Amino acid sequence: MLREKEAHARKRVKKMSARAKTARIRKIIKDRCPTISVKMGKGTARTWVQIDGSKDQFGKFTPTEKRCLKTFGIETGLGGGTQMMPGEKEFFIKNKRVPKDRSKYKYW
Repeated sequence: MLREKEAHARKRVKKMSARAKTARIRKIIKDRCPTISVKMGKGTARTWVQIDGSKDQFGKFTPTEKRCLKTFGIETGLGGGTQMMPGEKEFFIKNKRVPKDRSKYKYW
């Protein structure tokens, strides 16, 4: 019974549109980190997810936002934003974190 529910949930996530997946990711992140902005990419990058913070005085993530994103396994780097690749969306929705080995999801 549990395996059937998991299989059904997997199919449901795969059938979701890019907009619906981004909305689900936004809800997951905003529940824990309300100051973070989660948006779909623009134009041909619409399948990517853009994650921005409220920005401190230097245009970067605040320390609280960095700690919060780290709980999801999202690295922020030195800039004021980060991205989630299209292939990582399904994994994130199911596991509430990005995969530890992100190399298999790269598109370049």
